[in-house]
Amino acid sequence: MTLLLIATAALAIPLALSLADHRTNVLHTERDRQLTTLADIAAGASALDTDLVERYHRVYGEGALIVDADGRTLAGAGLSVTDPGVTTAAERAVSDAPAAPRTRILPWTQRPILEAKGIRRNGELVGAVVLGVDPAAAAHDITVDWLWIAAGCIVLLGVAAVTAQSVTRWVLRPLVGLERAVEDMTGGIAGQPAHVSGPPELRRFTSAFNAMAQAVHASLDHQRRLIADASHQLRNPLAAVRLRADTLEDHVTDSGRPTYESMSAELDRLENLLAQLLRLARAEEASHSHRSGLAAAVHDSTDLDSVVEQRLDFWQATADPNEQRLRFETAHPHLAVQMPRHDVEQLLDIALDNALRYSGTGTTVTVSTVPTDAGIDLTISDNGPGLPADAVPQAANRFWRGHDDSEGTGLGLAIATEIAAAHGGLASVGRSPDGGLAVRYHLPASTSCP
Repeated sequence: MTLLLIATAALAIPLALSLADHRTNVLHTERDRQLTTLADIAAGASALDTDLVERYHRVYGEGALIVDADGRTLAGAGLSVTDPGVTTAAERAVSDAPAAPRTRILPWTQRPILEAKGIRRNGELVGAVVLGVDPAAAAHDITVDWLWIAAGCIVLLGVAAVTAQSVTRWVLRPLVGLERAVEDMTGGIAGQPAHVSGPPELRRFTSAFNAMAQAVHASLDHQRRLIADASHQLRNPLAAVRLRADTLEDHVTDSGRPTYESMSAELDRLENLLAQLLRLARAEEASHSHRSGLAAAVHDSTDLDSVVEQRLDFWQATADPNEQRLRFETAHPHLAVQMPRHDVEQLLDIALDNALRYSGTGTTVTVSTVPTDAGIDLTISDNGPGLPADAVPQAANRFWRGHDDSEGTGLGLAIATEIAAAHGGLASVGRSPDGGLAVRYHLPASTSCP
């Protein structure tokens, strides 16, 4: 459109000026003919007929003046030697000086244009005829011509704009579909394939993208199934190994006791890891269904006060040996979330387990609830040593564990993230105002009382 605008201006402006020049030349040619006629009559007449000048003034509505070689007025109507420029024009004509360059008439030209011609008698300049040419009619004609040019340019640009918009939409429509597909793919949603349309190059690109997206989603599905199936299939052999190991306990000698206890600890850790992997697979499946819009609406409403108090009572037995304190703070009692109770319990258990395990002896773990415009924030924080600043963003990554953590699986917070996402919520890890670590769940508020 910019190039077309420049091209249109490059054509329209010279055309408009050319039409103005043409109309100017027509007017000047006609007035030259009138000047010649008046000069010839004045040169051949023994006594100047002043009625001729009066008739010219009445017919054309323009001033006319005839002067002798000394500049004295011989006849005049509508024009006087005292008018600006008249004396100069007469002197140039009497002295046979070259004519002044013609002024181009434009739509806004209003001042009369002075035209002069010498009167010759027997080859000698004896006077001059001066006309005050009125450019109004010519300016009006030029205005009309320019308006037609402007209208043509507007119509051309309008047609070009509609055409350009249609072509642009045709070209960009596949890109809009690709953008939607990329957003779905980024969010892990197996949405509809991008519509194949537009130019041939974009058609081929869209088809290739759809094939890639299908391959990526198939790979992710296979990966989830592999983790779930592998974890499930390993549980039976692991249970058999655990049973055989337990039967060996009475037959282990004192020298082999450390090895046996180390093997039992590793079996415990492996069993815990498999259980966590299964929980992660189920949580991922639920969160994926929610993002894909395939999950059924959750109508369960859970009272946070009831769940928090019950879980704090449960974890108090774990906190007492380490002289740890558990407390619940809220300025808005009986807040409810749109989630099943067992999912809220899992979120609390994961965060409380981490806080009690890593905050240290004599610390305080605080659970708080705060309503927000978009839901409810459930926060579990402690006043322990926390994590280094560079390690906080990694705390929710799968299989990430601190350097001194030899018991955890590194999956707890990853599972909590997927459980929250399965209900349209969010989970984040940050520094606590008390110096320790804070796990914050942003959960959907209930639309009904629990």
